[in-house]
Amino acid sequence: MSAATRLFRILAVCVLAAGLGACASNYPTRTLSNADTAIDRPIKPPSDAELLSVRIEAFDAGALPEDPNLSRGLSPEIRSAEAYYIPVQLKNTMQRSGHWGSVRVVPKGMREGEVVVSGQILESDGEILKLRIDVKDAAGVPWFGKEYESVIDSAAYRKAEQGGVDPYQNLYNRIANDVAAYRKTLKPEDNSSLRKVADLRFGTEFAPETYQAYLQRQEEAAPQGDLQRLIAFMNSGRLASTRNPTYTVARLPSEEDPIVQRVNRIRAREELLVDTLDQQYDGLARGVSGAYTQWRGSRLKEIHAIRETDRVKNEEQAKAVAIGVLGVLAGAAVASQNRGGSCYNCTTAGVAVATVAVAYAVQAAMKASEQASAEVSMHKAALEELGNSLASDVKPTVVEVEGQTVELRGTVEEKFQKWREVLKGLRDNETTPMTSTSGTPSS
Repeated sequence: MSAATRLFRILAVCVLAAGLGACASNYPTRTLSNADTAIDRPIKPPSDAELLSVRIEAFDAGALPEDPNLSRGLSPEIRSAEAYYIPVQLKNTMQRSGHWGSVRVVPKGMREGEVVVSGQILESDGEILKLRIDVKDAAGVPWFGKEYESVIDSAAYRKAEQGGVDPYQNLYNRIANDVAAYRKTLKPEDNSSLRKVADLRFGTEFAPETYQAYLQRQEEAAPQGDLQRLIAFMNSGRLASTRNPTYTVARLPSEEDPIVQRVNRIRAREELLVDTLDQQYDGLARGVSGAYTQWRGSRLKEIHAIRETDRVKNEEQAKAVAIGVLGVLAGAAVASQNRGGSCYNCTTAGVAVATVAVAYAVQAAMKASEQASAEVSMHKAALEELGNSLASDVKPTVVEVEGQTVELRGTVEEKFQKWREVLKGLRDNETTPMTSTSGTPSS
């Protein structure tokens, strides 16, 4: 094999490698999925007996993408803000639906409610919002667990701004509709039982010696499978569940029992605490709403710009590769005229043509890559700046309960722990050891 032939092959491999490298993309294109979804509202207003209360836990912030390209511009601080901002939007949606009693946002782990909604943020970057939602009731029955995803474009932001709603409102509507659909499968006696079980579960936390006789605990209810739901649907003609409660009422306490009366007063304070925490979440959500909306919209624009620079970069590299290929072919054609070694100058000319052509291709590709990389870096820096700006808007808040002013700092869990300490002090003051009318000691 001649030196010219070896050189041509090496050049061809380089050109091919450059062509393969041109296929990289920082942000793969996603398919839009944001179909208009109206909130399901009851045809007839539910009676008070049907209105169950809902507690939506602050969401699990989830993990940031491992790919550094996808995680640039995001931050744990943003996710922490989203972990309470998103539940507030879902709360407002469920409250507007008319299917529920009080709907409140509470810290993670505060599950003493008739219906509890928990969630995890799987993806969120201004273009896509993907959530995992799990719903369970006070009796320990899992209603369902499901992932929801919505991919939006700039038009969705413009429409949301005109309508004064969140850009992902259709996703919240879908979640609210699914929870309401399950509630419709409950019987009147189920609603009544859930209220009683919720009260008794609260009582067992504050006066276990007294309340443990009133609440019966079975084995944990198994999550409802698709086959169970299908069978229930075929039998009832609607989305339904075979209830297998973990907690059931063994017997009801006497309302005249001093311990029961005391726990009821503590429960009223608990509800006041829940209302206060819910107002706190509302305030935090309103406080970051403007910056967060601006960040999401700007980040989507930056993602589109990065995709455009990637496209231009790939096109320029493709052009450079094409020129390089032509150069190699031209050099090979010239060199082929020198098979017998009678035209040394022809070989030299062929190599020169190929070398110059490929050098031009490499230079063009490098130039296009450098220009695109500079633009990509600029856009990503803008994303990080916007992200840090939003994170700085998450500040400590001050709330007041029972005449006590408490400043909440740190993560949601740390704030919740501080509140639990306040509640524990109230509980200890109200539940000093005494004997109930049934003769059972309580604390």
